[in-house]
Amino acid sequence: MTGMRRAALALGVTLFAWAGPPLPMPPPYQESPSWPLPAPGPVQPRDSTPHTRPDQVRDDTAAEVVDAVNRQRARADCRPLRLRTSLNRAAQRHSADMAREQRLTHTGSDGSSPAARMRDAGYHPGYVAENIAAGPGTPESAVRTWIDSPEHRDIILTCRYTHAGVGVANGRGGPWWTLDLATGY
Repeated sequence: MTGMRRAALALGVTLFAWAGPPLPMPPPYQESPSWPLPAPGPVQPRDSTPHTRPDQVRDDTAAEVVDAVNRQRARADCRPLRLRTSLNRAAQRHSADMAREQRLTHTGSDGSSPAARMRDAGYHPGYVAENIAAGPGTPESAVRTWIDSPEHRDIILTCRYTHAGVGVANGRGGPWWTLDLATGY
């Protein structure tokens, strides 16, 4: 296998997870790596319909992701997460940003952290975490990818999180998924 092919394969299955302490500490830079991908392509929301703007995730897509996450959390005796519109906005903003920049990263192109994006979207977070992925084609497969990764599974099964937001954007190398988890004040 050539070096380029190996790098592409590694990139295709690469996932990142970030769970930080309560605010106001942003995540250290070394916990927020970014990996460049090929030149940007067009960014479109997954399954766009006339009632869905590019900066919105479809309600049914967000609900499917959170339902799948909550089934896993129930097995760990965690209370179900509740979707929050503000967290959906933060997650969708980040998914669209990753798709546009062609980088799987927790740091936004403007230098923002997950907690900063949540605050900017109107949510007042305490504890925060973010799972991201590029490539899984359905909500179930995105959640399965996270559950199959011990680091991502640990974040999903952390019972202190009470709220969730979901973002997904199509683009080269995608769909690009963001799952924001938080405990609000």
